[in-house]
Amino acid sequence: LRDPPSTNSASAPATPARITPKAFSSVSTFEAGPSAKKAPTTPTTPVPAPQVPVEDVPPKSDPRYDGLKDQALINALHDAVSKHKDLGYNQARKIIFTTLDNHDGKVKCVYTGKEVTTNKIPSSNVMNTEHTWPQSKGATGAAKADLHHLFPTDSKANSIRGNWPFGTVKNVKWQENGAKFGTDEKGRTVFEPPDEHKGNVARALFYFSTVYNKHIPADDEAVLKQWNQLDKVDATEVARNDAIETYQQNRNPFVDDASLADRIADF
Repeated sequence: LRDPPSTNSASAPATPARITPKAFSSVSTFEAGPSAKKAPTTPTTPVPAPQVPVEDVPPKSDPRYDGLKDQALINALHDAVSKHKDLGYNQARKIIFTTLDNHDGKVKCVYTGKEVTTNKIPSSNVMNTEHTWPQSKGATGAAKADLHHLFPTDSKANSIRGNWPFGTVKNVKWQENGAKFGTDEKGRTVFEPPDEHKGNVARALFYFSTVYNKHIPADDEAVLKQWNQLDKVDATEVARNDAIETYQQNRNPFVDDASLADRIADF
């Protein structure tokens, strides 16, 4: 969602007690960011690079989760990774745009592939910070600044996604670079990321659900588990997980071992 004025927040919840909140709403709420003082530059769409096969990265098994499944596994994962450093939202955005997702001075939108050249947080009219788990659905407090579910996105794509759930689009209303917005086969309004980001979205949401005790609706979970299989963990995702650990002192265990998601019947 678009970036509102930032505030530092409390640390992540430390108790493994699980509460089942309301499921994702189908109501779209776009959160407007501050207007820029200067006219923004337009993101550029790069010429597609030659397609190079991406090798899957072997999972890293963790003995702490051996033999566990469902709620017992959720509790163990929560205990292992929920306690982390709260960076504050401004610092989290600065990290994203200057180091974490900045490669040779350029930051790429995970949805459209558009790039901006920057060494600081850009105008929110150009590129925003996507909360994969929307702020209006519970990404508040420490969760608002948790890098494991934050990604850079072109402002238009960020607004189009809003807080709609992820899903497979059947009737397309908007699309770019493989990202789509429209309705699924059940008529639900959903947003679909490009194939190369589908697994990243799934693993980010599995992490968020586990750490912050948030329920994922059954329809959403079924699609996310398919995406977790379709788009395997690659070296880039592992490197990002490693980098986030240096800032937050915690990891996304579903990136380390994507098969953990298949051992949880109901997030």
